[in-house]
Amino acid sequence: METTITKKSNNISTLVDLFCLVLGAMITAFALNMFTIPAGLLSGGITGFSQLVNHFIPISVGVYYFLLNIPLLILGYIYLGKRFSFYTILATSLVSFFLLIVPIKHIWTDDPLLSAIFGGVLNAIGCGLVLRRGGSEGGFDILSRVIAKYHNITVGKSNLIINTIIVILSGFIYNSEIALYTIISFYSSMKTYNIILNHVDRISLLIITDKGKEVNKVITRDLHRGTTMWNATGGYTRKEKTVLYCVIMKGEMHQLKQIVKAADPESFVTIISTQNVLGRFHQIW
Repeated sequence: METTITKKSNNISTLVDLFCLVLGAMITAFALNMFTIPAGLLSGGITGFSQLVNHFIPISVGVYYFLLNIPLLILGYIYLGKRFSFYTILATSLVSFFLLIVPIKHIWTDDPLLSAIFGGVLNAIGCGLVLRRGGSEGGFDILSRVIAKYHNITVGKSNLIINTIIVILSGFIYNSEIALYTIISFYSSMKTYNIILNHVDRISLLIITDKGKEVNKVITRDLHRGTTMWNATGGYTRKEKTVLYCVIMKGEMHQLKQIVKAADPESFVTIISTQNVLGRFHQIW
């Protein structure tokens, strides 16, 4: 009975994940085709580079977005796990599709300042929804997460370097005014992104389980987080248990709950707010 309930819960969670992927991709495409692109502004990451390529060889931003993502998706599949890769491939394909079908035109305003602000905010909401459900919309987020896995360089820092290059290129290709509006768009996007991901919040977890090795394996493999393990005894049942201690970013909580429940549906998890961490802790976001 309990296994059936767990499977039903997992199915509902997967459906919510897929809904958020579709919704996030739609919002991103809407932000680009209704605000950013009509205003002549550049988006961040791979989308911005797709716009630059499309400026010289006009076909479609959606087509270039998909093609430029192919090598990065392969990289993600090799280094970041199958589940993350599946969600990312799906989200990337959806963004490319919606970029093709959503018309490129001004909506609500043709003011470049308002387009920069609202385009950046909506783009971040779309990307943030996908990231909160354990995937990404492809692009340099994949490369940044691979770098974050092996080096203590956050996704935010890596993206800052990439977006700085885009701003400089926009200044040369278009004009300095466009570059300044692009900076405003990046800033509004970054602030919204941080709010959605709660990236500054760290949480500690105590996981009590009968399957310590299995739970430790999925946390290490899928989240790339270390754990501390010790043996314990249940006060009521007197059964041997394993306790795992782990610190993660709040934005990783959804993925952790899924993988822990998949490894041991009967595990018991407590969550503790953590103000700061000293030592080797990779702040992925």
